[in-house]
Amino acid sequence: MEKNRLNTSPIDDKYWEVLEEYSYETSKGLVVVPKGFRTDYASVPKIFRNIINTYGKHGRAAVVHDWLYSSECKIGVTRAEADKVFLEIMVEWNVKKYKRLLMYYLVRIFGESHFRKD
Repeated sequence: MEKNRLNTSPIDDKYWEVLEEYSYETSKGLVVVPKGFRTDYASVPKIFRNIINTYGKHGRAAVVHDWLYSSECKIGVTRAEADKVFLEIMVEWNVKKYKRLLMYYLVRIFGESHFRKD
């Protein structure tokens, strides 16, 4: 479960900056997202935003997932493990089942080109 409050501020119409270090305890251990990290929360194509917004209950999961996908992240997790952490956090925050499964399967299908390639 999370250790501190997620505090972000918009940079532009797509990205947000993490304003203070953010920690979240996961099945893979403690994940620490550093202050200054840039996230787009959930990368949801506009066509799907009537179903899933870019932020919401899944926001913490999206920020941790973005960090685990980042080339700056030195935590030894595979892409599949990062995606499972994403799902795990969404379950903890009671994201509706259809939303979390849809988001999980979308990152499994389309996420490979983004893993550790900032």
